[in-house]
Amino acid sequence: MPTLREQIIPRRKLMLMASETALIMAVLFLGTTFAPGARQFEFDPIGSEVLRGLLSCFTISLLCQVSLSYNDLYDWRVSQNRAELSHRLLHSAGYALVMIAAVVLLVPSLFYFPGLSNVSDETWKLIVLVLVSFAVIYAWRFCFHWFFYKWNFGERVLILGTGPRAREIEQLISAHRMAGFEVAGMVGELPANSGLNGSENAAVLVELAQEHGAARVIVALEERRGTLPVTELLACRMAGISVEETEAMYERLTGKIAVTSLRPSYLIFGSGFAKHPVAGAIKRVIDIVVSLVGLIIAFPLCVIVTIVVKLDSKGPVFFKQERVGQDGELFNVIKFRTMTVDAEKNSGPVFAGKNDARVTRPGKFLRLTRIDEIPQMLNVLTGHMSFVGPRPERPFFVEELAKKNPYYMLRHTVKPGLTGWAQVMHHYGASFDDSIEKLRYDLYYIKNLSPLFDLNIILRTGGVVLFGKGAR
Repeated sequence: MPTLREQIIPRRKLMLMASETALIMAVLFLGTTFAPGARQFEFDPIGSEVLRGLLSCFTISLLCQVSLSYNDLYDWRVSQNRAELSHRLLHSAGYALVMIAAVVLLVPSLFYFPGLSNVSDETWKLIVLVLVSFAVIYAWRFCFHWFFYKWNFGERVLILGTGPRAREIEQLISAHRMAGFEVAGMVGELPANSGLNGSENAAVLVELAQEHGAARVIVALEERRGTLPVTELLACRMAGISVEETEAMYERLTGKIAVTSLRPSYLIFGSGFAKHPVAGAIKRVIDIVVSLVGLIIAFPLCVIVTIVVKLDSKGPVFFKQERVGQDGELFNVIKFRTMTVDAEKNSGPVFAGKNDARVTRPGKFLRLTRIDEIPQMLNVLTGHMSFVGPRPERPFFVEELAKKNPYYMLRHTVKPGLTGWAQVMHHYGASFDDSIEKLRYDLYYIKNLSPLFDLNIILRTGGVVLFGKGAR
């Protein structure tokens, strides 16, 4: 089964992040320590000055990594485009410099470099070195990708099957290069066998895997009943070759569950979907603390929004709408009103569309920045919602979606959230098809519930809000 770590930071992505962290640290440390005009000091590798300098370099490199991540530069589909790579690297450098400057102004004593007499007075040197770091990263990206894709330096997999499901997995592996997998080949259906001695050619699959250097076999047969080569697969396991289903690899690559081709047995007998009372209690405490702090910080902004909404159009400031919560319980979600009064009087319940005419002038900005969602922290405090979870949907749409997919009601086994895995991974759901697609992410989240996963989603949400992704 895929682990949460493999989805959050795939192996090749982890290697790229680690190597770029080392490069940034090297440029900063060497540039501040040995560059012309640097302050003279006694170089002691384990001395306090050097260690403090390395720690400062590491802190700045983390800020740079945050900027790179928020600009999607660890997404293979983005970074493989040279024009897009240079454009986003330039944006990342700008955001990184702003963050570094803010830290220097707010906490001048945080950074210390042995070769700089005063960080505040010589900030320009840090600016130059950070820009040099991003230039080095630009060159390093080409070297990194050339090395791995030229020599296929990744875990090789053998796909058992040649039908549509097998071809889909092959295409997914090719599209998600950062995951670190390479397709060694595809094998057609082998003679089925049910006993340990049911086939004289039990070593055929093992020999094929070893011949192609494959460390994993993915079972992607269209129909398993009467066609599954049990003895062949068992021989692979005994030879130390991993064997897994297509659903497991699909999750690992995409961060969602393949609900359209899902078998109930995969959910029943597979790992995940664990609900620990302690983890639930921690999640509730975090919900209360974060919501209280968020409401206090956002109070001045809420006052301004209240005035603007009231002046722009007639009607209430807040908008209440019935939604479906945990275990099907109905509750009223609270938001700042962003549409005209009685927006669905003539049309009935419909999804919000792009450039929706029903949205008010301030409503467009509130939706883009997600400010209209702030009052939902009250729903979190009352216990109807959590800070992280599947977004609550309206009863009308729930009934329709449940008819289209029997797994849809599974998303109500946890509390809905202000933000969620589907919100940071998929665009705004403006149709029934979009809702089913988001269901794949919601079920993946429910399957892998953990405080670490929630933290990852919260951090990604910052990037979604900052760049206005998916808002309507």
